[in-house]
Amino acid sequence: MGEIMIKHTFYAIGLGLFLFILYLMQYTGAFKSVTVALDERKAYQIITKDFVGPYHKIVATIQEVETWAKSKGFSCRLSFGEYFDDPNTIEEGRLRSRGGCVIESQTEKETLLAEKLKAELPDGFMIADVPATKAVVALFSGAPGIGPMKVYPKAEDFIFENKLQKVGPVVEIYEIFDKQSMQTTYIWPVK
Repeated sequence: MGEIMIKHTFYAIGLGLFLFILYLMQYTGAFKSVTVALDERKAYQIITKDFVGPYHKIVATIQEVETWAKSKGFSCRLSFGEYFDDPNTIEEGRLRSRGGCVIESQTEKETLLAEKLKAELPDGFMIADVPATKAVVALFSGAPGIGPMKVYPKAEDFIFENKLQKVGPVVEIYEIFDKQSMQTTYIWPVK
């Protein structure tokens, strides 16, 4: 009888663990699709701060820029991370990136405000212009943390199959709709 009880306990634990993993996969968006296409991206401006270290730790830098920008009247509806190095070849502690807010170019008020505030930027902050570019663009509505495993391989395949060449770092633009949903736009400049 004790042997049967142990067997059922292991089955219950195994089933519970399996269901928990399925729940995590559903919650992070592992079952959601990725859309990849070639696009012409318009120029835009960003408020940004550089970061060196593991890419998953850039969140605090993005939040710091967002907090400052919102206090100055920017909406910060779109935030971003730009990742310069390949984590497969560069030591994690030396990975270079930058993060912050996208100044929405369709909002003339924000564009004028950005020009006015250039002299007031905190140390390490800057306002930069991002030029228009041809790019491979991927859209994903799951958690950005699984993007490197789910989105990047599909985009890399698209770039290879279409004989394109990357000409700059990948940019991830984050748009949060509510506490339960967001979308990340991944942009690889190409030629």
